[in-house]
Amino acid sequence: MILKSFVLVEKDGRYLLIKEAAKKWNGKWFLPGGKVEINETPENAAHREAKEEAGCDININGIFYFRYNKGFLDHYLSVFFSATIAGEETLKQIADKHSLEAKWFTYEEIRHLPVRQKLLDILKNYNKDKLIPVENFKLM
Repeated sequence: MILKSFVLVEKDGRYLLIKEAAKKWNGKWFLPGGKVEINETPENAAHREAKEEAGCDININGIFYFRYNKGFLDHYLSVFFSATIAGEETLKQIADKHSLEAKWFTYEEIRHLPVRQKLLDILKNYNKDKLIPVENFKLM
């Protein structure tokens, strides 16, 4: 099973999205995130991916969503963290292999963007008042 971490960063009713650099996503918008590396926790992966893909440091508030996908060859478990910007906000300015750009959008704006599948469903499941504390999530 492949474990992935994604981060929903919210500020003033806007959500931070990245434009995907991977060819398979064809420049679609999604949350910063990706595979959890060996000897890395999902929480640490969320911090790393936010920095690599969006250029920002984050404070994680909790977990709001899990998603299981069965692919052709692999199974995926994705953990979705709620977060805020830590310190001064500086978003990524230069495209690279991780992402093409990072930008803030309202939900209404996101509805009209080319996004990866399930993003709107994920945002609908977001409730910052019903987060699972990170310390309650342990992988055995």
